[in-house]
Amino acid sequence: MIQIRAGHRRAAVAVGAALILTAAPIATPPAYADSQVEAYTIGTGYGLYKSTGGAPALVHGEQVAPPGAGVATIRSESGSITAFAIGVNGGLVLSRTVPLGAGPAVTIDGPAGLAPPGAPIAAAGLDVFFVGRNGAVFNRSYLSGAPTAPRQVTVAGIAPPGAVVAAIPGTTPGAAFVGTDGALRVVRPNSTGAWTTAPASPPNFATPGGGLAALSALAGFVAGLDGRIWQVRLTGGPLPDPWQPVPVAGTGAAPVGAHLAAVQFAGGPTVVMFAGHDGAVRATSNVAGTWHEPTAATASGVATPGKPIAATIHGDHLDGDWCGNGQAWQLRIPKPIPPSGPHPEPWNAVVSSFQAPNIQPGGHVSNVLR
Repeated sequence: MIQIRAGHRRAAVAVGAALILTAAPIATPPAYADSQVEAYTIGTGYGLYKSTGGAPALVHGEQVAPPGAGVATIRSESGSITAFAIGVNGGLVLSRTVPLGAGPAVTIDGPAGLAPPGAPIAAAGLDVFFVGRNGAVFNRSYLSGAPTAPRQVTVAGIAPPGAVVAAIPGTTPGAAFVGTDGALRVVRPNSTGAWTTAPASPPNFATPGGGLAALSALAGFVAGLDGRIWQVRLTGGPLPDPWQPVPVAGTGAAPVGAHLAAVQFAGGPTVVMFAGHDGAVRATSNVAGTWHEPTAATASGVATPGKPIAATIHGDHLDGDWCGNGQAWQLRIPKPIPPSGPHPEPWNAVVSSFQAPNIQPGGHVSNVLR
């Protein structure tokens, strides 16, 4: 079993990212490629691939999960990174991110058959979440004293099997998902340690099992059934009446059920991104105090509409990674500043692309600071 030490840590939350105005020559790492960000994905040969500001490379020779499977990463206090996925046997898989040839690297943690192979998975802190075959949310905590296998923390049938789940960063573990009734829901332990589930929206609000992102208990983002993007609270308490979510984007802005990425700069603005209908990465921010309609930050066709993008903050810029058609992409965007003129703000984004024939187009990606 791979040991993950508790303590102060950074989690790679698959929050996705975006942006490009001009593309660099394929396979030619430009000066702005960020080698301090590691991106992980599951390739067409079931192997774990890692990119550090360049072309993705096979981490080790063992099979991990189906091509493009959900992947999450945890960076421990010691600096080691562990990748998580739902393997081909439907069990939770831990994959050490050691170099090729460094020995056995894949461990199955808990029983097989818990979830659809390759199902979405999310991590925050030292907690991992996924939705199983029975439609229940499962949690695996690597904190000292936690149960030593994934455990069911909701009733069965509350979500579609293999639904997207967003881990909520914070001192108390928790996750959000869109249930079978189209309601956004939050699951987290209460003061006694018992896991509870509460609605965060009315029913028929979003695509059951569809994409969403979580920054904190106060800021979750989800695309509605009409393609609008909303900011909602994920506090897990009673649903406010009247319910008043904050509109982030208008009708039809995003593909219905799209994966969303959300990041916040320290003491600064939040950026929400997604792969749009035309395959361009689109973004919006609240840098000027209010949200505006998302604008294209990349050329069209660089991403698969509605599919995952991973993002993380590195100092004063945002780094994003996603899987294109035979290419791996990394993007870098500086911290937005209040505009002197009308929206949309110029993203000033730059992007690198790398030949990656073993990468599954539209596959899940997780990235994390080294």
